[in-house]
Amino acid sequence: MSSTDKPLLLRPADPDAPVEIDETKLNHRLIEIEEALVAAIAPVFREKKITHAEYELFRDVIRVLQRSNAVEGFLDVWLDRLTDETTADGWEGTPSNPEGPYYVPGAPLLKSIGPGACYVLPMRSDEPGVPLIVSGQVRAMDGKPLAMAELDTWQCADTGVYSMLGMDDQPDWNLRGRFHTDQEGRFEFRTIRPVPYMPADIQQIILDFYDALGKAHYRPRHIHLKVRHEDIAADGQFMTQLYFQGDPYLQADPGQNAHTRLAMPTVTNHEPAELKARGLQGHDFFHTAHFDLTIATATTVPRRAAQQAVPPTRS
Repeated sequence: MSSTDKPLLLRPADPDAPVEIDETKLNHRLIEIEEALVAAIAPVFREKKITHAEYELFRDVIRVLQRSNAVEGFLDVWLDRLTDETTADGWEGTPSNPEGPYYVPGAPLLKSIGPGACYVLPMRSDEPGVPLIVSGQVRAMDGKPLAMAELDTWQCADTGVYSMLGMDDQPDWNLRGRFHTDQEGRFEFRTIRPVPYMPADIQQIILDFYDALGKAHYRPRHIHLKVRHEDIAADGQFMTQLYFQGDPYLQADPGQNAHTRLAMPTVTNHEPAELKARGLQGHDFFHTAHFDLTIATATTVPRRAAQQAVPPTRS
């Protein structure tokens, strides 16, 4: 406490004096939201006859999350998507997805190599997993390509662990990197097919909670993708996650973020010439996946199939 700070009084100087509210500190928007939230939640408690024991169980879950620094991610499961119009039915662009807890800024900027100016994420020479090549195009809502957009991508290794977390022996920046689209907004990068995973520090009470909700313990396989471009609306960046068609965990994502519109089809390639051209000698096959992103920019008006957004539908 600095010498200019007033000491906190644990009791009022005069307990019988009228309460004085500092009008300059009032936030009427916060008051409006707080009152609306309480009014909306109260009927649920009454209609479902939520017991104090059930309330205490939920409070215990929050307490465990707090100790694990995971409250933010837990709230994102239900609330973050409600603030995002790109997840609403009728949105014609690419739905966004949360950044997640494992993003690390400053990933290396990559140089393209191989056929089609493909980028290769940093990885070990004997990186476990099935090689995967992801391609696509980044466009504005009006169809204009976003040339030289920066893509910042990261994912877990075949063990289900992310690099840079000090949890295993992966080298720094393993399966993390940044690169740019070409003049037509196109991109292509090589990585390995991610696996479903759960956080290594997850607590049993959280798994019990997932069981009670009929959710899987593991998130579906996915790749995080952050797009940066000066024309992108809001703060100049767009965040999403790419999933895989046919993944059995898509329908039971404990994070409730997996979206069928973000799921990519994959094709298996066994051609020896392609394996050699891709520098994948020693592998019997690799997968390819294609996904185009359509993003709202400052100069494009988002188009909707409906005039008013409705609550998002999750798969």
